[in-house]
Amino acid sequence: MYIPEHFILQEWLPENFYFANISQYGDRLWLIFDNRILWTHDQLRKRYGRINMNDWLWGGHNQYRGWRPFDCPIGAELSQHKFGRAGDSVFTQPTEEIRQDIMRHQNDDEFQYIAVIEKDVNWLHIDCRNSAYNSGIVLI
Repeated sequence: MYIPEHFILQEWLPENFYFANISQYGDRLWLIFDNRILWTHDQLRKRYGRINMNDWLWGGHNQYRGWRPFDCPIGAELSQHKFGRAGDSVFTQPTEEIRQDIMRHQNDDEFQYIAVIEKDVNWLHIDCRNSAYNSGIVLI
């Protein structure tokens, strides 16, 4: 089981789900996630600095930037978030600069598990879906 160095569970789970399950499962809640997406986010934080994901713990409104339950009204019906394979991040740097840096350096080790990056959004969506693409990271 991979437990991120630079994140806590509250940054990846919705508030109600976290409180309904933390006492029973504790750190085993990390098992919801594909280890590749967690490891990659650790690498992103090392490379680019501060990353904001879910911020409900600190009084913010975001709670679906990591895992989303299947009945979540946000996102696609089969969103990679619902399978623990996606994360939406906001950085202190402009998102487009980071997106372009990843694309320019997509063969670097820290990006090896990124299959898809969403474009034309103000956050960085990356996921590690089972992709049939062999030409590198796909922008969707």
